[in-house]
Amino acid sequence: MRNARWVDALVPGLVALVVLGPLLAPGFVLVGDMVFVPEQPWKDAWTGGDGGVPRAVPSDAWVSLLGQVVPGDLLQKLVLVGIVLGAGLGVAHLLRDLPALARAGGMLLYCWNPFLHERLGIGHWALLVGYAALPWVAAGALRLRETAWRSGAVCLIAGLAVAGWASPTGGVLTVLVALALVRGWGTRLLVGLLGVWVNLPWILPALLNGADQLPPDAFGVEAFASRADTPWGVLVSVATFGGIWKEAVVPDDRGTPLLAGVGVLVVLLSVLGLRLARRRPVLPLPAAVLLGVGPVLLASLSAFEPTRPLLEWVVVHVPGGGLLRDSQKLVMPWVLVAATGFASLLASLHGRLARFGEHARWWLGTVVLLPAVALPSLAAGLSGFLTTSDFPDEWAQVRGVMEDEGVDEERVLVLPFSTYRRFDWTPRTILDPAPRFFPGSMVTEDALAVESGTVGGESALASRVRSAQGAEELAGVLARAGVGWVLVHETPEEVVLPSGAVPVVQGEQLSLYRVPGAAEATVADSPRAAWYAGIDLAVLLSTVAGLGVAARVSRKRACSCPQEATDAYS
Repeated sequence: MRNARWVDALVPGLVALVVLGPLLAPGFVLVGDMVFVPEQPWKDAWTGGDGGVPRAVPSDAWVSLLGQVVPGDLLQKLVLVGIVLGAGLGVAHLLRDLPALARAGGMLLYCWNPFLHERLGIGHWALLVGYAALPWVAAGALRLRETAWRSGAVCLIAGLAVAGWASPTGGVLTVLVALALVRGWGTRLLVGLLGVWVNLPWILPALLNGADQLPPDAFGVEAFASRADTPWGVLVSVATFGGIWKEAVVPDDRGTPLLAGVGVLVVLLSVLGLRLARRRPVLPLPAAVLLGVGPVLLASLSAFEPTRPLLEWVVVHVPGGGLLRDSQKLVMPWVLVAATGFASLLASLHGRLARFGEHARWWLGTVVLLPAVALPSLAAGLSGFLTTSDFPDEWAQVRGVMEDEGVDEERVLVLPFSTYRRFDWTPRTILDPAPRFFPGSMVTEDALAVESGTVGGESALASRVRSAQGAEELAGVLARAGVGWVLVHETPEEVVLPSGAVPVVQGEQLSLYRVPGAAEATVADSPRAAWYAGIDLAVLLSTVAGLGVAARVSRKRACSCPQEATDAYS
């Protein structure tokens, strides 16, 4: 069974079916930050050209472009399935010299764990795209370490680009992993420059859009700090791939001593596997220790009073420091290290059991399944937490009216002024879909209310809207900002409309109002959006060209295994 390559496709395929099967039904999976719409219109915001914080740059640009040829619900399903398949196949590629059973264990751990569960539950699909790219980046970096650029460049370039074009955090983490795995300062410099280049689409807006933004709120470090989701505290929770700040998405399994104990056992076995494989490790042992211990400690800093001020200072004063606010996501590299350790343990046991006959090896199957035993609630769409929903027909009707009115290039205020919303047609609280569903430059709330307080937003305009007292003052704020429209979600919550607002559409779900006087205060055209789009296109074309050159000069199959073949585990 050593060379049973069908296992490499079977394991992630089965995981995708078991976890995502119910979500393949018609409709959209709407939860937390995961908001896909039938057809996402193009906007300057998708490249950072609106002056805002580039949290979803350029992933929203990709969704908008691909959504022109693929229906939004199908695109979302392809992304979700692609995350699981990409993650599993990447780990299989990284572990290709190990026995099939060991590869299966490594794949299962990487595709079935609390990190994946909690990030799916909070809707961080873009981060998980980087998570799926991470093992491919590791494989490419290891090939560079052992041979030359032409042997690992394809995996490295493609992995870094996919991660960086999906989310800033994923882009940064994959670059750091690559830097930890390659050897030689010259190679590290080249990898670092490559990492900066493919991440330029969000780096430039993050650095240059500051004039339109307020300083980050240090309270976000405390609000989004890692938390204990097992009976054994924050460190154990984070070390077992959990510890997310949002309690509502934590699986019940994590609070059960027995199942949480199995999770601890999986981690201990992974650490043992790293030790047993120290002579022929999948990842170099010093790098594995760095990528394992470092992320766990860094993700835990925000949870403790003595160390929290350090992260708060970084978030407020260091450009891009806001990536550290939700620190639990930093454990992503540790999950990969643990997966390689778990596979190495299985490979070692596979070789030791050979003397007892082939049937003895099959008992290792029970060890392989331990990650799933520790977290059974991941199955069936997080045990029904994720479901599919459809947008009401009224949303499409209002969008049609806005397109007819030429709202595409105008600013639209969305009320009630709230970041997340709960609708009667979908069961979960979600990020307001209006900016992605409707045309126009949407002005929305970016401050976030949590149980312990409110994390301040970074939009100066949103702050002025929030502070407006009464209809007259709100009308003045909107007029000066060039906001000519107001879109209202019809809810029991009381809404203050700007004075003089003229109704254009009044429905059960949505109402649309025109704000007189704002047309004379329209925002001047800025070349920023065009510059960003041009840079993004240059990054895309150069990356594709680099991949083409790397593929042509490679003397071996692209993305071949980063380790030499060995019979050490047979």
